[in-house]
Amino acid sequence: MGEIMKILVLADVHNKIENLSKIIDEVNEEEIDMVLCSGDFIDEYDVPQGFSITNIIDMFIQKIISLGKPTFCVPGNLDPSEIIDVFEDYDVNLQNKKKHVGGFDIIGWGGALTPFNTTFEPTEAETKKSLNQLSSTSSSDLILLLHNPPKNTKLDLVHGEHVGSSAEREFIEKAQPLLTITAHIHESMGTDKIGKTTIFYPGPVYDGCYGLVEIKGKSVVCVKKKAT
Repeated sequence: MGEIMKILVLADVHNKIENLSKIIDEVNEEEIDMVLCSGDFIDEYDVPQGFSITNIIDMFIQKIISLGKPTFCVPGNLDPSEIIDVFEDYDVNLQNKKKHVGGFDIIGWGGALTPFNTTFEPTEAETKKSLNQLSSTSSSDLILLLHNPPKNTKLDLVHGEHVGSSAEREFIEKAQPLLTITAHIHESMGTDKIGKTTIFYPGPVYDGCYGLVEIKGKSVVCVKKKAT
């Protein structure tokens, strides 16, 4: 993959296949090395008439893997449990898994606790246990793919309140991954730091947003983009 790794970041599609297609067309000529997708592909409470949940997820994953690059996905809190089976079918599943790509160990944990009793809501205890187990044998730089942002950052603010995961923050403070990708809090896009870790949420695909990350050595540059 060369000295520089370039990552396409996609998050919060929420059924908007048209916007996802625009983004894929726009980045098709970019020299992308990897695609990371941080969840909420669909909203199962708003499935278009005539489509099944699996139909919709299939369309999204097929569109993304048409780029022909290593692709890894975690579910969002609104994604149904069967999304994991679709991820497995296309060999893109990173939920509670670790993959080694381009000199990095990439670990994934999706879902988010909310006040709304949504579909995919792992507990803080489950989050802590999984992240610690996944990273326990890592000797390479870590990339962390999440849906929920870590607590007390610029990326977990809703109406002035920090609503992210304390377990994730504790893990990041200890493990110091080089890069953490998040999603979920649509109004709090951007970048932040926890120690040496760069945290990035480019904004929701449903609004035409996506991100490009370049990693060179220990340098991480994150750019928010919007499809035209």
